[in-house]
Amino acid sequence: MAMLAGVLMQLLAQHNIVAAARSGVSPAALKRSAENRTAALEPARWPRDALTIANLQQLDVILVTHAHMDHLDLNSLKALPKSAVVVACAGCASLIRPLGYSDVRELRWGERTTVNGLTVTAMGANHWGKRWPWGRAYGFNSYVLEKNGRRMLLACDSAMTDIFAPLHKNPPAIAAFSIGAYDPWIWNHADPEQVWRMFVQTGAYYLVPLHWGTFRLSKEPMDEPMRRLIAAAGPESGRIVMRQIGVAWTMPHGAEDAIGIDAAARY
Repeated sequence: MAMLAGVLMQLLAQHNIVAAARSGVSPAALKRSAENRTAALEPARWPRDALTIANLQQLDVILVTHAHMDHLDLNSLKALPKSAVVVACAGCASLIRPLGYSDVRELRWGERTTVNGLTVTAMGANHWGKRWPWGRAYGFNSYVLEKNGRRMLLACDSAMTDIFAPLHKNPPAIAAFSIGAYDPWIWNHADPEQVWRMFVQTGAYYLVPLHWGTFRLSKEPMDEPMRRLIAAAGPESGRIVMRQIGVAWTMPHGAEDAIGIDAAARY
């Protein structure tokens, strides 16, 4: 499980700190360039960085789910090691290759690639891929990661959908889902109760919540997504792991056998 855990930590690091690396992320600063007279609004990061760029210089794989600014930040990718293989959604190679990455692999839904024994398979979500409200539409991917018979789902940001339900036939041990930015963006981001329903459909045993508590992207209180998710899980809330940003977690020894038995009983 070490490889999958390592990839998971890289994903968490990318989502939670790499988007913040644009310029050190000063509090909600409006910066204007005198050279081109363009402006960019950078949101304030609430918790301090869990990892620094220096902690992310030995990466095997970088996964890009979609082209939205909080998931594909060009300045942040510039700071990461160019020796890493980048697995990305359709169209994103045109943004990533100019940064210096020599191995950028675009996947469409149903396609797969292998990196150092780790198989990455792309699947869908209920989201969208434009980088700006206008212009080109890029792809958007969820990813199933597998090595040595161990599987994990990294779900793209998604509104409520049944697209993950077929995974229960060969369920991943772990599923990572975005749980925030649903108010008022419910048509693009599931609320915590919907996330719990999608998670249960996968047959996975452990849920890793993403996309909450770092940047104010929507109207809900910063801690509301986690509180609502735990309430939605009820007596099964112990399956929600990594509830604080920046913590580490290891799947308990022997859990995989129990997960297989539990999934068989439920389905």
